[in-house]
Amino acid sequence: MRHGFWPLALLWLPTAVVVQAAARFLPESSGASDAGMWMFAAIMSASSLIVLAPCGLPLALGCRRLWSLGYRRVAWWLGISLGALTVAASVFAGLLGPVAIAACALLLSIPVWMAWWWLARHA
Repeated sequence: MRHGFWPLALLWLPTAVVVQAAARFLPESSGASDAGMWMFAAIMSASSLIVLAPCGLPLALGCRRLWSLGYRRVAWWLGISLGALTVAASVFAGLLGPVAIAACALLLSIPVWMAWWWLARHA
């Protein structure tokens, strides 16, 4: 897990946003004629997805801290549940811009950091 953390930490949010968009809009496509449109949309959204990559770091780093304290199940549970909330919030915050996405990601990672702080002091 040592070398796999950073790619996972940087790519989980952009990947989840792409999967969420594909799950939402792909059933509406009408076949091969939309393949070009999907390719164009993927190329045009690459810059916004690059901006999303560091926004997932606060949650990933907080979960890594919990993991290092030995609370592996708690780290996975919080990472998955707050990650899903972060993806949902980033879809709506994306309408306001990348700063709003970063703010939502930071706010939704606060419970993980609070849990780490409390467990580190009381364990």
